[in-house]
Amino acid sequence: MSSFFQNYFLNGAQFFNLFDQAAKNAVEMAQLLVNAVNTNDATEREVVFKQIDRLENIGDDITHKIYLALDKVVFTPLNRKDIHTLASAIDDVADYIHEASERMYLYHIVEFVPAIKEIANIILSASIEIERSVNLLRSNKQSEVLASCKQIKDYEHQSDQIYYNSLANLFANEKDAINLIKYREILHSLETTTNKCKNATEVLQAILVNSY
Repeated sequence: MSSFFQNYFLNGAQFFNLFDQAAKNAVEMAQLLVNAVNTNDATEREVVFKQIDRLENIGDDITHKIYLALDKVVFTPLNRKDIHTLASAIDDVADYIHEASERMYLYHIVEFVPAIKEIANIILSASIEIERSVNLLRSNKQSEVLASCKQIKDYEHQSDQIYYNSLANLFANEKDAINLIKYREILHSLETTTNKCKNATEVLQAILVNSY
């Protein structure tokens, strides 16, 4: 019996540790994105984009480890579907940070409109709250997790307003059609990233309902 409980708690720690790693990795990617849009050095920016690409691969590896663990572990600390969905939700945030950075790199953007910088900062703030929420799951601090989820939703709402106002401004004032398309697609990737952050809160809230 003691072996059973030991294995249960070890399995619990394994999943929570992987979630912590995945969330931390997303925060690091978000910080790099902020760095990229706030530097005027093209060479430095290219290095940052490569770092984001590397971290996205690390995030994929972490997600894969979670899925493998689900196949091997009999007793999990959370609902199996919730574990899979949360891993996917965090991975989505990382994927769209990567998509935004890839578009910036491929489009050779050298000047970033204010909205890009603002939404990048929001993504970083939301990612930090996701990391905090994931860490809190381990200790079952439900009210604090819910407070973080609310904050992330507020960030997503701010992002929506910035996104739509920026699009309206671009269509009204940007005379270069190619630049307009480039900025629009980058802004769309950034705004989608904040939506993915919001999706993560819905998963976290479902976990609180299903597991505690």
